[in-house]
Amino acid sequence: TPQTLVKTGSLQSTTDGGEYNIDSVFSATYMNYFVTFKTAMASDNNQTLLRFRTGGANNTSSSYQSGTRIIDQSGSFDTESNSNGSSLKGIDARAIQGFMYINAPFSTTYYTQVQTHFNLMTAAGTKKFCFGGIMFEDTTSFDGFQFTTNSGNLSLVDVQIFGIKE
Repeated sequence: TPQTLVKTGSLQSTTDGGEYNIDSVFSATYMNYFVTFKTAMASDNNQTLLRFRTGGANNTSSSYQSGTRIIDQSGSFDTESNSNGSSLKGIDARAIQGFMYINAPFSTTYYTQVQTHFNLMTAAGTKKFCFGGIMFEDTTSFDGFQFTTNSGNLSLVDVQIFGIKE
C-alpha cells in the first residue's frame, strides 16, 4: 500500500513575532509526520529555535539532543551539536528553509526523533546547506511545536504539517 501525506495543520504569517506556535497537529492518528518550513529573522545574528509543545505549553527540559552537519557555498564543513539542550537551533541565520521527518511525537512509548534537511543564509550572506537530527530523550507525548528565537523576532513563518498514512 502506498503511503499518503494527510495535512494536519499549517501556519503562515508575515507579522513579526518572538514565537510562532503550531499546536494540535500531532495525534494518535499518525505515528510519523512530514513538515516543510520557512522562517526569516527580523534582525540578524539571532538563533532560530525549535521546541516541542504539549497542551499549549513549551517543553524546555534538557532532553533535546541534536547534531547538524553543515557545508557552505565555498565547500567548508562544520558541525553543530546540542547535548542536553532545551531546543534545536539554527545559529546566525537570516533565513532558514527546509523539511523535517518527525517520528513518534505523540507516542509515550518511543523517543521523538527528527531527521531534518535545511538551507540557511547567515547575516553575512553565506549560504549553508545542513542536514542532521534531533532526539528528544524522553517518552513525552507532544501535540505541537514552536519556532522562536534566542532574542528578537522572526519576521515570517510558513509551516506545513502532514501526517504520514501507512
